[in-house]
Amino acid sequence: MGNTRYLINKKNYDPNYELLYISKSKFENDWHSTAHFHPFTEIFFITDGKGAFHLDDAIVNVNKWDLIVINPNCLHTEKSSLSDSPLEYIVLGVDNLLLNFPESYSLTNNEQQINLYKIMNFSKDKDLILNYFNQLINEIENKEFNYEHACKSILTLFITHIIRSTTSLQFIEESQEKLNLECVKIKNYIDSHYAQNITLDFLSDLSYMNKFHLVHTFTKHIGVSPINYVINKRIQEAKNLLATTSYSIRDIASIVGFGNSSYFSQMFKKVTGISPKSYRVKNSKDKDI
Repeated sequence: MGNTRYLINKKNYDPNYELLYISKSKFENDWHSTAHFHPFTEIFFITDGKGAFHLDDAIVNVNKWDLIVINPNCLHTEKSSLSDSPLEYIVLGVDNLLLNFPESYSLTNNEQQINLYKIMNFSKDKDLILNYFNQLINEIENKEFNYEHACKSILTLFITHIIRSTTSLQFIEESQEKLNLECVKIKNYIDSHYAQNITLDFLSDLSYMNKFHLVHTFTKHIGVSPINYVINKRIQEAKNLLATTSYSIRDIASIVGFGNSSYFSQMFKKVTGISPKSYRVKNSKDKDI
């Protein structure tokens, strides 16, 4: 008698993600479109119509059978086309899930960048994707014995399928990597908003980490504390303005986010070793400035 045994290797991770909700939406006159973010991942599947997603600082058009993955803490909202193609979608809220887009960012040489969202089209697999969603809805509506575990299994099949379907999507399984990416998200926010009033309390709220944990983790992964990174970023931008513009030192201090020119000059000299005025004399592209 022939016998073939197939062994399953020891699994690399025990997925602890959790389905929070599944929802269907269709654009109507009472549609509210307000920018917001969540501490969990949302996965949208466009089932009809067309529209646009406002994602972080980008506006991206979406069409039928597009699948949009929005990682935690990404500011977003959805808007429907005003034509005869109102937007319809199904959305999953999934906690403890982070999906990685490896072609979109680098984690080397202190040049961390990360995209907080990914858009893919699944028109070829639409029936299978819809089947996963319909199974989830059926399980939640009927609430038969062990339906929570059934939902977890269906969700795992769905996530596995979308990861297998594209080389640009990976599951982040290690909590340390999640923290790393969370720090990158904070860094990217500072890079874009350094001139604003950024406090440790605000960054703590943004990252859903307490202040002590945030400072420790950010310093470990980025190399400096969050507030020192803000200062260094402001000084970096100030150096560029000193070398390329005729703005006064007072104006530059204000442009890059320092409250007053005296504090700016003090921090500039502390970081660079020379005063803003001396830096301008040495580095100005127009020596007549």
